[in-house]
Amino acid sequence: MKKVFTTAFIAMLSASAFAQTKSDTLVVTTTPEMHCEGCENKIKKNIRFVKGTKKIETSVPNQTVTIVYDGRKTTYTDFESAFKKIGYSIKKVKK
Repeated sequence: MKKVFTTAFIAMLSASAFAQTKSDTLVVTTTPEMHCEGCENKIKKNIRFVKGTKKIETSVPNQTVTIVYDGRKTTYTDFESAFKKIGYSIKKVKK
């Protein structure tokens, strides 16, 4: 009986740990378009402060910003607002 409870407890902890590490990914384009390293840095330096943001990657050649974030802490509209504050609007890219 003790083994059953121990196994169930471990399974529950494992499921809980997996749920805590789940990340969402958002890929957007910006208007105006990024054209240099300065644009990339401006985005990275400001958007990282959106609650739940885990990782930001920018690509000038592809004109995309990829954001990995915790969907329990933030939403797409939070990112829209953050980009707007630094002079950009965003549009989701279909995956």
